[in-house]
Amino acid sequence: MITNLVGNRIREMRARRKITQQQLADSASIPRATLATIEKDESNPSLAAVYKIAVALNCTIDDLLEKQHNRVEVIRRENMGRSESGDGNYRATTVSPLGNPAYSQQTFTLAPASTYVGKPHPPGSEEYLYILDGELTLEVAGEQIPLTEGDSAHFRGNINHSYHNTGNMAARGMVTIIEVPELNEH
Repeated sequence: MITNLVGNRIREMRARRKITQQQLADSASIPRATLATIEKDESNPSLAAVYKIAVALNCTIDDLLEKQHNRVEVIRRENMGRSESGDGNYRATTVSPLGNPAYSQQTFTLAPASTYVGKPHPPGSEEYLYILDGELTLEVAGEQIPLTEGDSAHFRGNINHSYHNTGNMAARGMVTIIEVPELNEH
């Protein structure tokens, strides 16, 4: 059993979605009376019941337990991941939460007259590139695309790609990678 912290959150989410108790109970495969007592904080619901309600509301159990003001994750500068190429010409800072296997967002700087060769990601992955300052040439599978400040590009992340800064000033950009995990076939 878990302590009932969820009644108000369930009621708020149900009201926002304009669904009745009966509709939510049916979707969660629980009796309407059970849902009513949970919403009124008159019960100590089982984890199984809370899970069924979360699934029916298309949210997580944490979404039902956390208060709204606790939903912001701040990553302080000193806790951001940093990397650079072996020659030091490419420097990146991971601004998204570290350890997310499906999503990564980085800001980067590419030194003048240098190249960064990107690592191909698993099939189905996508990469989004945005140029903050300067200019560079994006090369994807041999095709060269010049990009300048304010331009963005989107491409399949599993294709060979590289960034070339042929200018005489550093280029800064942001790259977002949505990586689809490889499926293990048995």
